[in-house]
Amino acid sequence: MVFSDYMNNLSTEVVSEKSAMISKISEACCVRENAVYSWIAGRTKPNALARKTISAVLNIPEKELFPEE
Repeated sequence: MVFSDYMNNLSTEVVSEKSAMISKISEACCVRENAVYSWIAGRTKPNALARKTISAVLNIPEKELFPEE
């Protein structure tokens, strides 16, 4: 499942799983949450180090999350 699909399929309960994951990813990648939202929307793409970090945070292979890279 590609990154944007994974993130868009997270639960949006009262304590938003998606918001929590976006915060966690932004912290791990040392970027603002707006950057993560932009990656999810496909407006921009994360660099190689961010892709590797996202893969580690989500525990999903990088090639699965970002097959086009």
